[in-house]
Amino acid sequence: MLRNYIKIAWRNLWRNTLTSILSLIGLIVGVMCFFLLGTYILNELRYDRFHKKADRIVYVNYNYKSASDAEATHSRYTPTAVAPVAKRELFEVEDAVRIYNYDRREVEVDNKHFTEHNMILADASIFNIFSFDFVSGNPVSALDRPNTVIITKTTASRYFQEQPALGKSIVINDKIWEVTGIVKDNLPYSSIQFDLMGSYQSSKRSESEIWNSANDYSYLLLKNAQQRVQAEQKLNTFVAREFKEDFQSGFTMNFDFVPLQEDHLSAAASGNLKTYLFILGAIAVLLLTIAAINFTNLMTSKSIERLKEIGVRKVMGAPRKSLIAQFLTEAAVLTILAIITGTLAALIVMPSFNKLTGLNISLASWDWSYFVITLIVLFYSVTLLAGGWPALVLSRFKPVVALKNSTSALGKGGGIRKFLIVFQFTVSVVFIIGTLVAKKQLHFITEIDTGFNRANVIVVDANSMRQASIEAFKKELLASKNVANVTTSSHTPVDMQGGYSIQVDGQPSGISITAAPVDKDYIKTLDMRLIAGNDFNETDKKQVQIAPEKRTYAFMLNETAVNHLGYSPEEAVGKAANLNGRSGYIKGVLQDFNFVSLHQSITPVALFAEYDWAAKVLIKTQGNAAKALSEIEKVWEDFNPDSALTYSFLDQDYQNLYKSEQRTILILNVFAAITILVSCLGLFGLSFFMAAQRKKEIGIRKALGASIAQITYLLSINFLKLITIALCFAVPLAWFITAKWLQDFAYKIAEPYELYILSAGIAITIALLTLSFQAIKAAIANPVKSLRTE
Repeated sequence: MLRNYIKIAWRNLWRNTLTSILSLIGLIVGVMCFFLLGTYILNELRYDRFHKKADRIVYVNYNYKSASDAEATHSRYTPTAVAPVAKRELFEVEDAVRIYNYDRREVEVDNKHFTEHNMILADASIFNIFSFDFVSGNPVSALDRPNTVIITKTTASRYFQEQPALGKSIVINDKIWEVTGIVKDNLPYSSIQFDLMGSYQSSKRSESEIWNSANDYSYLLLKNAQQRVQAEQKLNTFVAREFKEDFQSGFTMNFDFVPLQEDHLSAAASGNLKTYLFILGAIAVLLLTIAAINFTNLMTSKSIERLKEIGVRKVMGAPRKSLIAQFLTEAAVLTILAIITGTLAALIVMPSFNKLTGLNISLASWDWSYFVITLIVLFYSVTLLAGGWPALVLSRFKPVVALKNSTSALGKGGGIRKFLIVFQFTVSVVFIIGTLVAKKQLHFITEIDTGFNRANVIVVDANSMRQASIEAFKKELLASKNVANVTTSSHTPVDMQGGYSIQVDGQPSGISITAAPVDKDYIKTLDMRLIAGNDFNETDKKQVQIAPEKRTYAFMLNETAVNHLGYSPEEAVGKAANLNGRSGYIKGVLQDFNFVSLHQSITPVALFAEYDWAAKVLIKTQGNAAKALSEIEKVWEDFNPDSALTYSFLDQDYQNLYKSEQRTILILNVFAAITILVSCLGLFGLSFFMAAQRKKEIGIRKALGASIAQITYLLSINFLKLITIALCFAVPLAWFITAKWLQDFAYKIAEPYELYILSAGIAITIALLTLSFQAIKAAIANPVKSLRTE
C-alpha cells in the first residue's frame, strides 16, 4: 500500500510541475536558511565550551570608582595581583592564570625574520585550567621558566618547515626563547587566540603583585561551579579590608566573576551579542515557519483540483484513513526532497555565507545527534502541517459534494488562511522596518562627528621601531608632499585603554580617567577642537625629555573630564595636576571626542605630552594617497628593514568598532529579502487558491460585463485588507523591537517615523505586484471555460 501511495505521489508531483516547484522552492530556501543561521548561532554559543573544565572556569571583570567619579569604570583588564591573590586567599579557587597581550613582536629564526601580531604571555597554570591539545612537549612544565614559549602547529611549520621544533631556540625582540611545546591550531570558537604563548615570568610585570594598574586578563578555576558567587564576595571583602583607608576616602573597587561559557556573549566587541543572536534565531525559526505555511497553502490550493478524484475514490470504497494516508505520503515525499535539498544547499552556500559574515563555520558545529533530531522534527512537523490540513479537510467531503467539484465547502477554512497571510506579512514588515532602522543607525554612528578627523589618516604599528629612530622617521615622512602631518601616540584615538587617576589643584581625591601619551603634533594632525588654552608646543616636548623626577607635564583634558572636576574649560586651564605621579598643569581643554564605540557615553580623557613610548605613528596624507602609502613603505624599509610594515586606516579602525552591527545588518538584509520572497510565494499560493474557488463567480461577472480592472480589484482587495491588518500589528511590534535594540547605543537616531511609512509602502507594493499576476490571469480567462466547469 505504501508503495502505491508513493507512486501516486510521484505522479501528482510530475503532473503539477509548477505547484510542486513553487512548494519545494519555498521549503528548500526555508530549510537552507534555518541551517545557515542555526550554524552561525551554534558557533557563537559553543565558544569555550570545548575546555574540559569550562563549567568551573570564571573570567574576572574589574570595576573601580574614585570619590569624584560620577559612575564606576568597568574593565575587562585586571591588576596583576588578582589571580595570585585569589588562588592564595580563596578556598573556593583551585587555580588561577593571568594572560597578557604581548602585542607585536619581531621574531628571528635561523636568520629569517617574522613579524608576529598574536603573542600572549601566560602563567604556567594555564594548561591546568584550559584544554589545549599538545602535539609535542609537556603541558606541566612548558611555561614554568622565563623565556620559554609554546607555538601553534602552523607557526612551527612557518618557522621550521618539516623539521622538529621542540627544543629549538628563537629570538623574540633580541632575546633568546626556547620552544617548549607545540599545540594544535586555535579553534575558531576559542576566546584565547595566539600564535605564540610565552611564559608570564618572562616579563617584569610578574615580579610584583600590584593593584593600581590593570592590563591582564584573569581567569579562575573554581573547585565547584556553585561557589562562584561565594568566591566573588570573598575576594571583594578581602579587597575592601586590604584597602580600608582608600575605601573610607571614597575610592572603591570590586570584581565580577563571569562564567566562561557566558563570557563571549557578554564581551562582544560592540553591542549586545545576545540580542543579535536572539534576532537571528527568530529569523531562522520564522523563516522556516513561513516556508512551511506557504508549503501548506500551495499544497491545499492544488488539492482542491482533486475533489473529483476524492469522490471517485470514496464511491469505490476508499476509507477516509486511506485518503489521509495518501495526502500525508505526498506531503512526506515533498518534505523529504525539500529537507535533503535544503541541507545540501546549506553546505554549498556555506562558503559564501562565511564570506558574508567574515567567519569560518560549518555544519560540523552541530552535534550529530541534535542534527539528526532536528531533521526528524522538521520532517514530521512540516509533513503534518502540509499534509494534515488538506488530508483532514478534503477527505471529509461526501462523495456527492466531491464529484460536483464544489469548493464552496472549503470556505470554512478561510479564517485560518487569513490568519496565515496576516502572520506572514506581519513578520515580513517587521523585518523590513528592522532592516531599515538598523541601516539608518549604522549610517548615523559611522558618519557622526566624533570630535576628530579620521579621514586620510594611516596608522603605522611602530612597536618594532626603536624610539630613538622615530623622530628621524617622522622628519623623513614630512619631507613628502603627499604627507600633511605626522604624530605618535601609545594608542589610536579609537582604541584608548589606559586607566589612570588625575588630581587637580590639590584636591583630596581625583577622578578616574582614560589617558594616553602623545607627541606635540597630535591635536593638529587629527583636527581636534581646542575650546580653551593652547596646543602642545616644542617647550612641552623639552620638559618631558629630561630626567623623570624633573619633568613637568602638559595635560589636555576633554570637556567631560573638566566637568567632572567641577571647572569650566577656562577655569581649568593653568591648574596644577597630577596623573598617576606625573606632575604638571592643564594646558588646554578639548571638545569631547568619541574614543570608544557609540554604545557608550563619552568619559573623562587626558592627553599628555610624553616621548618614552610611541606604539603608533599616525600619518595624515594629502594629495595622492596611493603615492603617500608607497613612500611610507619606502621610508619604513630604510629605518626598519628587518620588520614588515603593518598599517591600517583610521576610518576603517573606527568602522571596526561596529563589526557586530555590520555583520548583523548584512545578514538582516539578505534574510529579510528571502523572507519577503518566501512570503510572496505564499501570497501567490493563496491568490491561486482564491481564484480557483471563485472561478465560476468570475465567469458570471465577466458574462455580465465586468471589466478586467474590476475583476482584478475584486480578487486583490481582500488580500490588501489583510496586508493592512498585518501593518497594524507589524508597526507597533517593530517599534518595540527597534526601540529595545537602540537602547544599546548611547547615541542614536531620532524616532524614524518615515521608515514605518516607507516599509508599509514597500510591503503593499510587493503584495500588489505578486497579486497582479494571478488576478489579471483570472480576469482575462474565457468565461465560457469557467462556467463549463460546473
